[in-house]
Amino acid sequence: MKILAVDDEPFILELLSIAMTRAGFTDISTASSGEIAMAMMTQDDTDFDCLLVDISMPGMGGIELCRIARETPGYEDTPIIMLTAMAEREYIDRAFLAGATDYMKKPFNIVELDARIRLIEKLFTARQKAASDDTKVGDKGSTVSLKHSFDLSDEIEIEGIKNLIPYASLTNYLVLLSQTSVASSQVVAIGVDRIKVIYERATTGEFVYALTEAAGAIGAALATNGYLMAYTGNGTFIAVLNDPSLERCFWLETVILNWLDERDTEYDNGDPLDIEVSVGNPIRPVLSRLQQQTIDRAIARLEKRFLDKQGITKQPNIRLIRP
Repeated sequence: MKILAVDDEPFILELLSIAMTRAGFTDISTASSGEIAMAMMTQDDTDFDCLLVDISMPGMGGIELCRIARETPGYEDTPIIMLTAMAEREYIDRAFLAGATDYMKKPFNIVELDARIRLIEKLFTARQKAASDDTKVGDKGSTVSLKHSFDLSDEIEIEGIKNLIPYASLTNYLVLLSQTSVASSQVVAIGVDRIKVIYERATTGEFVYALTEAAGAIGAALATNGYLMAYTGNGTFIAVLNDPSLERCFWLETVILNWLDERDTEYDNGDPLDIEVSVGNPIRPVLSRLQQQTIDRAIARLEKRFLDKQGITKQPNIRLIRP
């Protein structure tokens, strides 16, 4: 795996080179500015698999470098870890909106950085394997629908939606907020109702269109809030709001539904594509590095809201103990 470290401090670059080499990552290059980094990234014979980027640099800063990298062919999905002394939420939000995958504050822990790089290496290897397996879709035993090249549970790419970031980046963002801004943050799960019906009836284009319309409606409803969101699969979006008030989300659900009603969405044949959503009540991020717990709780509230709307009472999971 090829790593590019970008920092205007020679000491940091030397430290990163030594630490990564000792950890077994021997193919590491360095750049002392954003401009030099971009020149290296766009060379014909060079493709980096991971970027370690400082935010505060003369000339092209790290956030601008991240944004330009995401617009550069070959680097749309490359993991980018920001290494910075900037701990304010403003910088964290800007970095993730620019396309950062992760964010570590200086002085950073070498052991923790090593662990994050190894996780990225596993994801990189898994992505390579998935790409090589694309031709096998449809083989006997596959769980993929014959109509789509992805499962309903897959996190698929939705383009053109403001403040929508990859799910892995959102979980990293939640980890940072749990350390710095818990009191001013809330997590909300929003789901497209009867998503399985849409998935089974729609073409791939129609399905992506439905999710794009839902994401656009969510974004429109949250436009006055500071927020980031991600699509998790199964028609579910997770939104992280910069809002200290934990109010019940009927109002948000109503705004989204009204926006969708005005769109008059249709299938390609003209049949109405009635997109409806449910919104779970918000929760605070947990004080933990394991933010999956926060997301699971938010999704559980979404599921409860959907069942309540259908008039279904979810039975408690009670195990009978026989004498």
